[in-house]
Amino acid sequence: MYYLITIMVIGIISLRSNTFDSTSASYSTVITLIILFLISLLIRTRLELELVIKQALFDQPKKQLLFEFTIYTCIAIILFIVEVYLNQQSYLVASKLLSGVLIIGYFASIDSALKREHDCFFKLNRKQSNIQNTISVTRRISLFLTVTLLVAILANALSAYSYMSLGAISQSKIDQSLINAYMIETLFTLGIVVALTLRLIHSYSLNLQHLFDNQVDALQHIQDGKLEEYVPVLSRDEFGVIAQKTNRVIDELRDKEKIRQTLESIVSPDIMKKLMHSDSSSLQQGEKKHIAVFFCDLRNFTNYAEKNTPEDVIFFLNSYFGKIVDIVTEHNGLVNKFMGDAILAIFHLDDNTSTADNAVETALDIVMHSNAICLPDGERFNVGIGIHIGYATAGTIGSQDRFEYTFIGDTVNIASRLDGLSKRLGYSIIISEETYKYLNQPTQEKFTDLGMQKIRGKETPLHVYGASTVQYIER
Repeated sequence: MYYLITIMVIGIISLRSNTFDSTSASYSTVITLIILFLISLLIRTRLELELVIKQALFDQPKKQLLFEFTIYTCIAIILFIVEVYLNQQSYLVASKLLSGVLIIGYFASIDSALKREHDCFFKLNRKQSNIQNTISVTRRISLFLTVTLLVAILANALSAYSYMSLGAISQSKIDQSLINAYMIETLFTLGIVVALTLRLIHSYSLNLQHLFDNQVDALQHIQDGKLEEYVPVLSRDEFGVIAQKTNRVIDELRDKEKIRQTLESIVSPDIMKKLMHSDSSSLQQGEKKHIAVFFCDLRNFTNYAEKNTPEDVIFFLNSYFGKIVDIVTEHNGLVNKFMGDAILAIFHLDDNTSTADNAVETALDIVMHSNAICLPDGERFNVGIGIHIGYATAGTIGSQDRFEYTFIGDTVNIASRLDGLSKRLGYSIIISEETYKYLNQPTQEKFTDLGMQKIRGKETPLHVYGASTVQYIER
């Protein structure tokens, strides 16, 4: 398209210049341009492959601009030589033709570079490492407008000088026909410059729109929580820098999402939210919680661990606790920590009156699950479970660099002692009187009143209730 525009424009300029110069070389000028552009079409594919396409993607637009402008420069120089030495044109007319080819070549080179840039958008990696030698969008636009303005002024000045040299001004009288010719050529030149400028603005707008769309789509994905894809770094300007920094944000959000998922599997959603949005100092202050504390451990597990390999022991515990965690979660509980073959689970009473029943139902389901486990040697595991309701302090324990969120207090200690009491009394589940009071009537009927029992670490005996394995199986 630009080759045809160049042939047409240079042909018109040559025809008008020759009219006043009494020279008949317009057709030979057009034929010369046609031959030169045909030669360019024949060799440009091979040259473009070597000089542009094989370069790095980020460098291809710049290489394309230099490649196109070099072709136009060579054609302009050859045309100048042909016009002066073969067609016997004046240096002034030949200079006008040379500048005309270079001006159109300037616009054609930028347009080809923008097209190359657009093509590279779909080939660049989704995540580019580091971009260097950035050029701001404002600098590119201001440079283009400045050069375009200078081109228009230069073309107009050269046209004015040519008509002056042809005798547009003679002593005291101005030749009106030359003035009219000059005005027509000036408007023609400005029209070409404006038309090609609008063409470049359109091409550049398409590229900017593509960059905008990529940025907006990426931000929308981030807002929707979709962090699978990176923002493509497509240019060495503000958009490229923003895309690169956005990708870093995506990496950080992915890491944060992994932490959130890990916390979600360890603590309840409300605790997870508190850990994610509170500072360490406020977490270390602690807060009082009304909870049901649930202790559960495997009996005679030490003998199993001594008889089997560490790999088998770890595999068994992971499989066993995987099911236990599912049971606790199903009954709205939270596994707070694992301690060897034992777990500490928490059931909140603050906004749930059925918490005690949930804790007991969890215990009964765990007993059934444990009784169903049969090892290769025929051995079966028993469990001991202790449940107590009361107030405990919740907060983080540890140092500034490493800590854990846990529950401490006399309520936790009593639940642990009830767990130990279950083995001595021969019951799978031991609950305190405080827990028993919160249970509904059908659940209370599953327990046997064991009276006052002495527990380690407490001077005053506790009133406890027990549920045996046999009772649960009959249920």
